[in-house]
Amino acid sequence: MGYGPPADKFLEKVQKAVSGIDTYLALTERYAKEPTNIEVIFKLADKCGNRYSPAMEAKSKELYQKVIALDPEGTKGSHTYEYFKATVPYTQAAEFELGQTASQGRKPDPAPLQGFIKKYPDSALVKGAYTYLSYYYGYQAVKGDAGKFFEEYTAKYPDDKSALGAYVQRIIRDKEPVDKGIALGEKLKELAGYPQNPNYQQNLAQLHVLKGDPAKAEEEYGKDFIDDYLSAAFSALTGYANFWIQQGKNLDSAEAMADLVAEAAKVRSVPSYMLGQVAGVYVRLDKTDKALAVYGPEFAKDNWGDQGTLSSYAAYWNRQGKNLDSALEAARRSVELTSDYYNNYVLGQVLFKLKKYDEALKAAEKAVDLVKPMAVKYEGFPTQQYENLVKQIKEAMAKEAGEAVKK
Repeated sequence: MGYGPPADKFLEKVQKAVSGIDTYLALTERYAKEPTNIEVIFKLADKCGNRYSPAMEAKSKELYQKVIALDPEGTKGSHTYEYFKATVPYTQAAEFELGQTASQGRKPDPAPLQGFIKKYPDSALVKGAYTYLSYYYGYQAVKGDAGKFFEEYTAKYPDDKSALGAYVQRIIRDKEPVDKGIALGEKLKELAGYPQNPNYQQNLAQLHVLKGDPAKAEEEYGKDFIDDYLSAAFSALTGYANFWIQQGKNLDSAEAMADLVAEAAKVRSVPSYMLGQVAGVYVRLDKTDKALAVYGPEFAKDNWGDQGTLSSYAAYWNRQGKNLDSALEAARRSVELTSDYYNNYVLGQVLFKLKKYDEALKAAEKAVDLVKPMAVKYEGFPTQQYENLVKQIKEAMAKEAGEAVKK
């Protein structure tokens, strides 16, 4: 019983099962030959407990009790719990397993696990014992007993989110003490950090409703919360997609995550830079049509009044060397809205890419003129890229003129 093993340990168990090591049958045969072998008895008890039938549960309990009877001092070997990263004597582990089963049985009895905590206060399994007991006290114990238990639990583990969360949920069920619940909820919120945990926020909102403060509930779990939460989710999805695109692996999954953000953009506002990242995923997958659907001419028209978004859009498609006619429209519009050094620089780049050299040179030279005051005001402000664009355009114009003369 107890918590499942990590992936590598699970694989090890599978390999043992395939080779016939530590299987129920193998352990039963060993137990018949070695009826006092503590390790064999404990392992067989664990196998029986995992078979989830009344007969097997009874046999498991009998075997764990035999471990305790044969080694009351806990000196004949130990068992390792991978989940807890703890190794304890077989006897202690047997008592823990018996207590766990009792607390979750058909007629739950918390006493054995409570006794385990008192007997082994320094055990690495004590926290697990409290965790199992929290289910009983959270859902089945009477209010007074529950409050006493959770006060003890949270005092011992004041920063444990499971302990605090279980207490908050019990307070919500009991509808008191609300102020205590709010204090615990605020601490959980602090421990969770950003992005906010939706379960914690929902519980806080419920507590404020119980206190008769719907405005505070809205503040904790209203539109602002869901907007922030979705923004974090979109960021995670685009980050995931971009990571695997860069690795050249999990491409179907990367595309699927990009699709989720693209679909969300149809019904709610998604930050434009994220849509640019989604488009980048599609372009890397050689699916330009999908990129244009989410970050193409329609996107530009929808943001026709936002010079920053338009210049970023134009710069993106300039780098891709695609959708340049739309990029040019967006770049011209961004300069029309705000004729600063960066917007003129982007316009110059797009015009240069389209070989509209005369216009490109005018835009690039204007960008240089506008960026010079920045270099004076801020020492070390980069201007070379702007000057380089002017140089590149002039070189292209000279080359074109030379080729015309030769003809």
